[in-house]
Amino acid sequence: MKRWILYVVFSGTFIIACAGTKLIHTWMDETYRGKPVSDILVIGVTHKKDNRQSFEDKFVAQLKVSGVEAVSSSDVIPIPSDLELKKEDILKAVNKFKNDAVIITHLIGVKEKESYTPPERNQGDYYGYYGWAYGNTHKQGYYRTHTFVRLATNLYDVKTEKLIWSGESESLDLGSTTQIIDDVIKVLIKDLKKNKLIPKK
Repeated sequence: MKRWILYVVFSGTFIIACAGTKLIHTWMDETYRGKPVSDILVIGVTHKKDNRQSFEDKFVAQLKVSGVEAVSSSDVIPIPSDLELKKEDILKAVNKFKNDAVIITHLIGVKEKESYTPPERNQGDYYGYYGWAYGNTHKQGYYRTHTFVRLATNLYDVKTEKLIWSGESESLDLGSTTQIIDDVIKVLIKDLKKNKLIPKK
């Protein structure tokens, strides 16, 4: 069975949501002929240690539910004060747990989008519509500002160091870090299954 390492890198905090999370771009190397993931080392890189631990633990749990062996880097690699892991430490873990793939996720950026909601529209006859339109000249809709976060995720084969799969996600910040983490993991796992990079259980 081909071995894998899942290396998840985050810059900043984990701001992701499920109902508001989707993959907006994906790419896969069509020449790749490897087997599905069987053993994964999950590493979350962020400036917040608690977020890293939470993300890794949840990802490990969901991968195991999907039939994939996985371990958290927080449990198997000493964490330095600056939270930056060295390549030799990652390789030691890879060799110990026989992992052979890397997936890197990082923050691309955060931006705000404004949406407009008009007044309720009359669906009656033409005069009813005229009355609505006339009244609407004295009414106004409202604007809302939403915060969206984009993350890029790349999956690499450890042996060749080649890119296998890449995806860019866009997430609506709904204010719950826990829910955000749960939902982005679901989105990633769903697409990895679709592309047969992890088994469909």
